[in-house]
Amino acid sequence: MTSGRFIMIDGIAGSGKSTVLRAVQSWAESCNHKIFRLSDWEDVEPPQFEKIPDYDVYFTYEPTRTWIGRAIRYELSRDDVPYGGEELAHAFALDRQIMYGRLIIPAIKAGKTIIQDRGVSTSIVYQPIMPNSIPFETIINLPGNKLALEYAPDALILTKLSSEEAAVRIAKRDDDSKGVFGQLEFLKKLEQRFEEPWLKKLFESHGTHIYTLDMTGTIEETSTRAQKLISDILSTC
Repeated sequence: MTSGRFIMIDGIAGSGKSTVLRAVQSWAESCNHKIFRLSDWEDVEPPQFEKIPDYDVYFTYEPTRTWIGRAIRYELSRDDVPYGGEELAHAFALDRQIMYGRLIIPAIKAGKTIIQDRGVSTSIVYQPIMPNSIPFETIINLPGNKLALEYAPDALILTKLSSEEAAVRIAKRDDDSKGVFGQLEFLKKLEQRFEEPWLKKLFESHGTHIYTLDMTGTIEETSTRAQKLISDILSTC
C-alpha cells in the first residue's frame, strides 16, 4: 500500500495562510498535477474519495462548508449569539471525522498529496480557551480528533504574525473570519498558544515535522519565504 503526503497549514486568523496555500498551488501547477479543490465542491454532501480518485493533489480545509462545517461557519462562530467551546469542540471533531473518513484517509492510502488549511491543531489550540469549554484531554479524545492524530500530517506549517498585525488584516476583510475567532484579545491568546512547546511536542510525538514561517513584511517577501519552504518540503513532484 502506498502512502501519500499530508501537509497542514495553521496559525492565527490573518497570519498569512493563504500566501502559503498559493505557494503550494504554484508548486502543484509547475509539476502539472491534477488539482482537486474542496472550495470548488458544490454538492450538499461532502466529497468521497471513491468518486474523485483521479486527482494528484487535494486542497482541503476546516471547517468544511457542508453538513456540520456549514453550521460551524454560519451559526456556531457568530459573535452576536455566542456558543461555547464545548459545542464547537464537538462540532469541529464531527466535521473532521466525516472528512477524514470520506476523503483524507482514503487519499493518503492511495498515495495522494493532501494540503489542508487548518485541522486538529486548530481545535487543540483554540477550543480549550473558549468560554464554557471542556478540558484539553477531553478535546483530544473526541473521536474525530483521535482519528486526526492517528493520521497526523507529515508536516505542520505554522504561520507566525503578531496578533495586532493580524487584527489589522482581518479588519480589511469581508468574509466569515470576522467572528469570535478574529477578535484581538482572542488572537493574543492564540498567538501565545501556537508558540508554546507542548504543541510542537504533541505533533512530533505523532511523527509530524513542525515548520514556523515568518509572515511579517511585504507580500513579495512573505511569498518568497513561503515558496522556498514549500520547495524544501515538497522537493519532488
